[in-house]
Amino acid sequence: MIPHSRPSLGKEEESAVIRVIRSGHLAQGREVAALEEELAARLGAAYVVAVSSGSAALHLALLSLGIGAQHQVILPSYVCSALLHAIQHVGAAPCLVDIDPDSLNISVDTVSPHLSESVGAILVPHMFGCCADLDPLLGLNIPLIEDCAMSLGASCKGKPAGSLGTLGVFSFYATKVLCGGEGGAVATNDKGLRDHLIDLRDYDGRDNARARYNYKLTDLQAAIIRVQLKKLDLFIEKRRMLGKTYTGALSDTDVRLPVYEPGDFPFRYVVRNPKGMKGLEARFERAGISASKPVHLPLHQLFELPDAAFPNTANAQTTALSLPLYPALSNAEVDLILETARELL
Repeated sequence: MIPHSRPSLGKEEESAVIRVIRSGHLAQGREVAALEEELAARLGAAYVVAVSSGSAALHLALLSLGIGAQHQVILPSYVCSALLHAIQHVGAAPCLVDIDPDSLNISVDTVSPHLSESVGAILVPHMFGCCADLDPLLGLNIPLIEDCAMSLGASCKGKPAGSLGTLGVFSFYATKVLCGGEGGAVATNDKGLRDHLIDLRDYDGRDNARARYNYKLTDLQAAIIRVQLKKLDLFIEKRRMLGKTYTGALSDTDVRLPVYEPGDFPFRYVVRNPKGMKGLEARFERAGISASKPVHLPLHQLFELPDAAFPNTANAQTTALSLPLYPALSNAEVDLILETARELL
């Protein structure tokens, strides 16, 4: 079975892990500090705070902004539930919005009807490696958190994704652009937010009873991610090359293919079949390929809200399919994916 995702790990990552094990220091330490410096330099951000997961990064980002029960947080319905959970953790109310039918990202047009004085932040995922149109959203003058779990290495009008909003959050889960097994980070140019994030991620040695968390990244994970970060440009180049290969092979099929703006890259290769995707996942699986819906279930459907209020999200859920695309694919695997896709699509 060709999996939907597979990390690209090699001898360099193995050597980094061995080095940390032999050092005798596995918990948060020098490797984490070095990762924070290197990632900040890559993003052009003043500060990066490494944490234990992307979910922890989302949670702490909201807490650092003072988001709580008095607030609403805007987010798309067409996204994984980690964003929703982070909002629930801080006691705020999720305000779900529809997506742009072309980019599958939220936009100022989908956000504006939901603005009110209670909106404390906007969560903007750059879906599938494609940057949302940030300038109009930034113009709303509401704290904006970029979710770059699928877009580390992308650029938005020449600036690194994650460096334009009030905060940028990242994930290093096993299926993400860079793999640490687990891990996350928050980027910001605000020293006050950075200090607050550092205070919140660790509970030990404090002189007051404020609630804090055990959200530290380990040196073991940081060492792997540091090696991966050095390979980021190579990973992005390979993904873009594969994206062009997929588009060339599937351009005469009946499905709608993804369009990438300068700075984007295919983290997921998401095709849209106007006839719907019913049964296609099982047919790909019988051919030895794991293709899946890009989003398991839109958030509005979790709340049993009507599809009519989220027409573009509902359409994407019934027409979109994600094909395996990642640097670790072999040429033979790519050939099989495209041969099968041409037959089934």
